[in-house]
Amino acid sequence: MRKLFWVSCLFFLAACSEADTEEPYTVEDAKEDGHVIVEHQSEQFDQIKNGALEVENVKEMATFIKNVEQGTEDDLDVSIFSPEGSHYQNSFSYDGEAIRFVNNYGAYPSSPAGTFDCEYVTRRGPMVYVSNCQSEEGKDLSTLLSFVGTEKAFREAAN
Repeated sequence: MRKLFWVSCLFFLAACSEADTEEPYTVEDAKEDGHVIVEHQSEQFDQIKNGALEVENVKEMATFIKNVEQGTEDDLDVSIFSPEGSHYQNSFSYDGEAIRFVNNYGAYPSSPAGTFDCEYVTRRGPMVYVSNCQSEEGKDLSTLLSFVGTEKAFREAAN
């Protein structure tokens, strides 16, 4: 009977430890899922905005911006990876009237984590902003930095 108890405990512990060992989301997973991918090469925003990052599939971001400008519904997922490999997934959706920006990263200046409904999306150089936003809590925000890419990536996306 005692042996059965210990065997049961071992099975329980094994089951619990298997549930806790979820595989981390990787760049390869993001590629398969069609995300825009941003790999930060630094934790410092000044370095990131000056090109310390790698960007893939930025054409999807350019298409999203164009669709919003034309009033066409669209959605987009962005996977951001820190230098240590941590993953943050942001999303954009446009329903023909408003842009919903779900920011799970929250480390860019003046861009807190949260969900925001916004009126406009614009690209300025390698950065994308959403503006005239309201948080889920009802707080009005003028402009949020929502994406940092590279000029080169946007140029290549235009071709």
